[in-house]
Amino acid sequence: MRVVVFSGTTEGRVFSKQLAALGAEVLVSVATPLGAEEQGERSGITVHCGRLTPEEMTALLQGADLCVDATHPYAVEATRNIRAA
Repeated sequence: MRVVVFSGTTEGRVFSKQLAALGAEVLVSVATPLGAEEQGERSGITVHCGRLTPEEMTALLQGADLCVDATHPYAVEATRNIRAA
C-alpha cells in the first residue's frame, strides 16, 4: 500500500511511522526543513520537503492508495489544496 501523508504535526509523524511499521510505503510531505528534521529517517518512509502547488500535490498523489491530511489545524490553504488535488 502506498500512502501520502501531508504532515506538519506530531500526529502526522507518529502516524507515518506506524504506517511504515505495518509495511506501507509512506511518502511524507512537509513544508519546512524543520518538519523534515523532526520526521527523521525510517525504513519505508520517504520525505518530501517544500511547499507544493495544487498541481504538484496532484502529481505526488498519482498511484497513492491513501492520502492523509495531518497538517496543522491552521494550515487552511494546505488543506484546501490537498482537497483540490
